[in-house]
Amino acid sequence: MRFSLGGAFFSIVLLTSFLLGSVLYVNMHTFIRNDLRARLRSAVGVAALQIDARAHERIRTPADEKSADYLRIRDQLRAIRGRISEVHYIYTMRRGADGVFRFVVDAEENPAQVSHVGDPYEKPTDAMLKALKKPYAAHVEQDFTTDQWGAYISGFAPVLGADGEPVAIVGVDVSAADHAAFENRFIALMFGVFGGISLLVLGVSVYFTHRITQPLTDLALEMGRIQRFDLEGEVHVRSRIREIVQMKTSLENMKKGLRSFKRYVPADLVSELIKLRREAALGAEKKTITVLFSDIAGFTTISESMPPEKLAESLAVYFEGMTRAILEEGGTVDKFVGDAIMAFWGAPRDVGDHAARACRAALKCQEFLNERFGRGRRDGEPSFATRIGLNTGEAYVGNFGFSERMSYTAIGDSVNLASRIEGMNKHYGTRLLISESTAAAAGPQFASRAVDRVAVKGKSQGVWVRELAGERAGLTAQRASFLNRFDEAVALYQERRWKEAAAAFDALHAEAPDDGPAKLLAARCREYAVAVPDGWDGVFHLHEK
Repeated sequence: MRFSLGGAFFSIVLLTSFLLGSVLYVNMHTFIRNDLRARLRSAVGVAALQIDARAHERIRTPADEKSADYLRIRDQLRAIRGRISEVHYIYTMRRGADGVFRFVVDAEENPAQVSHVGDPYEKPTDAMLKALKKPYAAHVEQDFTTDQWGAYISGFAPVLGADGEPVAIVGVDVSAADHAAFENRFIALMFGVFGGISLLVLGVSVYFTHRITQPLTDLALEMGRIQRFDLEGEVHVRSRIREIVQMKTSLENMKKGLRSFKRYVPADLVSELIKLRREAALGAEKKTITVLFSDIAGFTTISESMPPEKLAESLAVYFEGMTRAILEEGGTVDKFVGDAIMAFWGAPRDVGDHAARACRAALKCQEFLNERFGRGRRDGEPSFATRIGLNTGEAYVGNFGFSERMSYTAIGDSVNLASRIEGMNKHYGTRLLISESTAAAAGPQFASRAVDRVAVKGKSQGVWVRELAGERAGLTAQRASFLNRFDEAVALYQERRWKEAAAAFDALHAEAPDDGPAKLLAARCREYAVAVPDGWDGVFHLHEK
């Protein structure tokens, strides 16, 4: 009611002020522009009368720009421009047999902007065409034109020959900048007055409506507390209006009834029932998403060596940093399972670059871990070495469970594969592995290296697994070279060139002694050089999860 009463009074006054201001602006706008058009029509008409039609006809080619006829007409045009300060450009044009308007004499003094004899005028206007139609007279455009030369309005008048027929037209462009600025200042002034009136009317309407509607506002606040399931205290509303007193009594009885209801059912359930605007329903849809799984390496050992309260404190910092990195890149955190995190991109909100966002979030997570639990960890804190796996593919996303309990999550082979890829980090001694589909979808801005072609437990088909190294623009030349040479070594391995591949991996391992994939693949190449597994097709079958 406060907004209804105050709004009605406020709207009537403001609408009246707005209508008066609009009428004033339209009249001012029309008067200024009509006055400008009238003066422009007079100026271009006078200019056309001063042009010698026969001399103008003798100007035909750019070579004629040095002729006496051209220079005399140009000086006449410049003199007219000098007398009328508003004139910006003044020129003559001739319409050829092909219907195209072409410049003849241009009074412009700037060589970079001058139009030469024969230069076409791209878009003839209505005023130009009317100037060549009977009865011959000066015509002015209706509206201002704004382009790279500024804001202006143009007028055109015919240059008549001895037979009374037009042989050319004179064009005058008058600067409209001052007029447009004046109109803008008028609009600003009008809005200033309008705003002042608005504030005054707002103050008056607030004062009167407050006295009428305050009891109803207090009732609305009490109803909001009930919606939040805050049932403590009494209903504090003062009013002499009988209907409001009855509403107060009803609210008090409702609070008493809900307080009693809390003793029979869980309060959280009742709160949810009150707050829900529509019921959640079971169901899912198939979508292409990018899934992330993370897990802390050796968490069981870490948890056994720390006091529970210290572990909980460190985990809180860990989950906050990891979650913030995921949310900053638009990810959906699905769940926390112990020390593990599951998140995905592409649902519930569609994100076209979900693979790139997921890769960037994973790199941010690793950066956070290095800063907070690596070099920057405090005394007594654990060093959380987290393994992350990413995969992009189709999954079923939606509400799963049963009618009384459900969860929004993603399921499917692509989700399972992301979990398995996270687990592969332990086997290869890496920290951040992604599938080939994620690397392709993320694009060339991210640098990675092929680690292996792996068939996870329960699958016969292999998928390429890559280690995400970072954004390509941030890599050093040495690191980029290392990644390229590693890919070349993997290619040798896939071609069964065991000795060459082993030597290449050994060289890479010597360069980076902590590099797990180089060490593992070098040993595998030496093993396969002695005996290749039966039916080997380039796929390594990983039998552990």
